[in-house]
Amino acid sequence: MKRVVFFLQGERVPAARARGFEIARRLEASGVRCALRVARPSVYGDTRLPGWLARPRALYSLAAVAGRGLALRGLEADDLVFFQRPMVELPFTFFERRAARGRPSVFDFDDAIYLNRFGQTKLRALVSLADAVIAGNRTLADAAGAPEKTTLIPTAVDTDRLLPTPTRPARGREVVLGWTGLASNYRQLLEARVGIGRALERTGARLLVISDRPPPPALASLRTEFRLWHPDTEARDLADMDIGLMPLPDQPYARGKCAYKLLQYMALGIPGVASPVGANCDVVTDGVDGFLPADAQAWESTLVRLIASPALRAEVGAAARNRVLAGFSYQAVLPRYLEILTRLGAG
Repeated sequence: MKRVVFFLQGERVPAARARGFEIARRLEASGVRCALRVARPSVYGDTRLPGWLARPRALYSLAAVAGRGLALRGLEADDLVFFQRPMVELPFTFFERRAARGRPSVFDFDDAIYLNRFGQTKLRALVSLADAVIAGNRTLADAAGAPEKTTLIPTAVDTDRLLPTPTRPARGREVVLGWTGLASNYRQLLEARVGIGRALERTGARLLVISDRPPPPALASLRTEFRLWHPDTEARDLADMDIGLMPLPDQPYARGKCAYKLLQYMALGIPGVASPVGANCDVVTDGVDGFLPADAQAWESTLVRLIASPALRAEVGAAARNRVLAGFSYQAVLPRYLEILTRLGAG
């Protein structure tokens, strides 16, 4: 049996956690030998250094490039390599070609990396190099341009960790709307600022944001409550929401998103309200297990209805949980990974 060696972009990179660490852990439980090669610092320059020491991210990302070279050591002849996104955020595939030389490889991506500078050329090279490609949604699968070797596997959520709780009988100012994500994605929340703001003004409901940094001044009008994201408190903090938000602009990069935060809300039995963009439309059936408002008026009216009705939140939240269990849990997606690895001799 081959050993599957995962090259992950960083220990705190969301995609690495969802599509790397968790997948490897569950494959191990299924009898597949796995090893992790994690970029430290991350390929984006993330570190655990405090305060101002963490700011020169460009320098740390260069250190990650050097570390990637060291990570190529110790590969065995019968290994299968699994690339979670590109190994470095630079316009070459030297490390991937070295790692894949003489052994089967899988390339997994869950974002529109082809829209980055030199991204289209790099994506073509990685798809050509790999024996199997895993895309996080249909938009990405189409962009890969290799249907004969591409499998669509959505980003899964941990339904054993994200457990539903009874819907609170809250109305009006007791209701908590919520959003979670990296600070770089606050601009997505701004897409629905008008509709969300009107709903908050009409009802008195509150808005909780969970991120790695406080919200920018542009969101000050929403009077947000901020909590610092931490893996140990993530599930508990998300469960404090009564309604989850995932606005997106209808733009090419957003269409490559894999609806991860929306799936987290749904796994907790929380109704999600999301823009009808990209994978959101594959995840949610509008009005059944979530809502897909298309403009400010629809955002406002949808949120006002949900804020006023615990019964509606409970009904939609229960349907959302069932939707995630059936198609977006690790139990649902793991057989697809096993099928690919078995075909390549590692299952």
